[in-house]
Amino acid sequence: MKKWLQEKLICPECMAQAVPLDLKIIAETEKDVLEGELGCPACGGRYAINDGVAVVLPKKALSVLSDPSGYNSQSMLSSYLWSHYSEFFNGPDATDAYQAWASRFRQTGGWALDIGCSVGRLSFELSKTHSRVIGIDTSVSFIRASRELLRNKRLKFDLIVEGEISEERDCALDESWNYDGVDFIVADAMALPFAENLFSTVTSINLLEKVPHPLRHLREVNRVLRERNALFVFSDPFSWDAAVSTPELWLGGRNTGPFKGRGMENIQKLFLGEQGVFDPSFTIREKGDVVWKIRKTENLWEHIHSQFIIGERI
Repeated sequence: MKKWLQEKLICPECMAQAVPLDLKIIAETEKDVLEGELGCPACGGRYAINDGVAVVLPKKALSVLSDPSGYNSQSMLSSYLWSHYSEFFNGPDATDAYQAWASRFRQTGGWALDIGCSVGRLSFELSKTHSRVIGIDTSVSFIRASRELLRNKRLKFDLIVEGEISEERDCALDESWNYDGVDFIVADAMALPFAENLFSTVTSINLLEKVPHPLRHLREVNRVLRERNALFVFSDPFSWDAAVSTPELWLGGRNTGPFKGRGMENIQKLFLGEQGVFDPSFTIREKGDVVWKIRKTENLWEHIHSQFIIGERI
């Protein structure tokens, strides 16, 4: 964990009081905490830092750490490293989706938060336009890989070809990224461990459908985003899944209820101030679509159509 990050962290169990976390360092470098602990002076909560990875999750979210499948699996790591960085090594098969999302960022000089950062591509892109960038995800595997990219400034991993067969990929990354201004932690999109009005830009890319309580996630975005001179970059394919969240909590894909109809139509209404989820509301700067893909094996690909909307606070 970068040392500059500690002063911005609050306890995810004491968010209403915005209690800052104390830091105990066991092992360190000049800029990083390698081993240590973050502690809450109010509730006594303890959040470990191991091998540079800080885990700042509320108790109710800790179960994700013990799940070796899903987003913590080796196959998922291979797929997302390809998806985020394929144009650096993979030629004509590469996806340009992350360049498309990143082209919507603007120079602010403030801090940015990349929620559901996966293996970090958009966090690095945000470093071109922001003084500090924090990427968060609940996958320890993804955050560990992101911090390895941060340290080495190059990509090296085993790309799954078929079954247990893999091929090594090794390439340099973009030298223009401000690696010193980026950090990654394990945190929950529905309990962001940051004080109000901190960030000038927040991103939520392909995440809304993957959280148990989508509306709570958006309320958290509103809480940490600045009230003026701020940008919210949102994108999602709206492939709702009852195994992730109950249909009563979906923000689209329903025939009845307050969020009946299509997801993007409902998100646009929320951006414009309906139900007070975003206060102040946004001016919609742009809407569109991004087609992207995930490579699972050499012969198995997932093609995804994500709609995006850019909200701006002047």
